[in-house]
Amino acid sequence: MEVYQVPEMTRCRLFAASLRGSAQQWFSKLGPANIRTWRQLEDLFVRQFQSTLYYSPHVATLANIKQREGEPLEEYFRRFNAEVPKVRGASEETIKNFLIAGLKERSKFWKSLQASESRTLDEFYEQVEPFKRVEKSMRELKISENYRDKIDRSSSPDERKKTYLRSSSPKKSARGKETNKDSGRPYTSKWQTHTPMVASIDHIYATYAGKRVFRKATPLTDYNKRDTSKYCAYHEATGHDTADCRQLKDEIETLIRQGKLT
Repeated sequence: MEVYQVPEMTRCRLFAASLRGSAQQWFSKLGPANIRTWRQLEDLFVRQFQSTLYYSPHVATLANIKQREGEPLEEYFRRFNAEVPKVRGASEETIKNFLIAGLKERSKFWKSLQASESRTLDEFYEQVEPFKRVEKSMRELKISENYRDKIDRSSSPDERKKTYLRSSSPKKSARGKETNKDSGRPYTSKWQTHTPMVASIDHIYATYAGKRVFRKATPLTDYNKRDTSKYCAYHEATGHDTADCRQLKDEIETLIRQGKLT
């Protein structure tokens, strides 16, 4: 309005027309002829709603953010960086210093910084990336090892075969293929399209199996005609490989669409 040199009283009327909610209620309660200048309206408005203003905390509050016991570097950096936009006076050097101060002492990355500290914030972020990747790989490896240990402790394929033959119906026959729930017909996918994956479905299953996000698989049919050289970890049975399991592929797609896998 100043660029177009809009008269003050016109500004007052246009501003009043833009008010909504509590601001509109406040304006309607003002007495007639209370506002004679734009500056007067400005002062009244700021004085009324000053308590709703958000005051950014000082950058020194970042010193309160510390890496927790057992917390991965990636999670610590995410928590810290989420608070940075909320503070005032945060220079790159200050951010870098507070990030370093909050690190867990005697950790591998902390020791690396003692040997060669980064000169800039960008260099600091580059320096931490390899340590983040190593931590992530170690977590995934641990999950995979725990899953394999669980498989090793479970019953053998022969024992599972006996259990299956006792509980399955002799009428179902699909030559060892996957079947749709409550029918003996070969399994057909419930999704027409699937989200592109950055890893194989067997790797995804091994990574997340310990978190119990997957639903129980529908049992396979006709054990006698299955390829016993192939094993599906999702079904816990022979017949096909985990990487080729269409039920698992559908289950992963369902979890992605539900926001449970990213």
